[in-house]
Amino acid sequence: MIEVESYGANCYGLTINRELWAEVEWSASRRAWCIQAAAGHCLTHVEHIVGQNVDAQTAIRLAKKMIVNGSMPTPEEAYAQLEREQERKQLGEPFVIDPLPERTP
Repeated sequence: MIEVESYGANCYGLTINRELWAEVEWSASRRAWCIQAAAGHCLTHVEHIVGQNVDAQTAIRLAKKMIVNGSMPTPEEAYAQLEREQERKQLGEPFVIDPLPERTP
């Protein structure tokens, strides 16, 4: 079961078995809700959803859907990607986003 915890008015954590899988956070500069993987990488801004009432709950529902359908990396995948990016930065290599692994239902 995916649980949602409020970290204040502008940030929510989505957890499974008390392990953080995603965060939904308001980006004042983008004026949009940002859905982040466990390691803090922004995967999507919810500004592209058509409607007048785009709010935190809409972003939370989308983040849950991403967890369920496999488009949200697992916490292990998110932290492994972060580690690779940090290694590249230390080595002076250009930043390249690795494609997410294919998921099968």
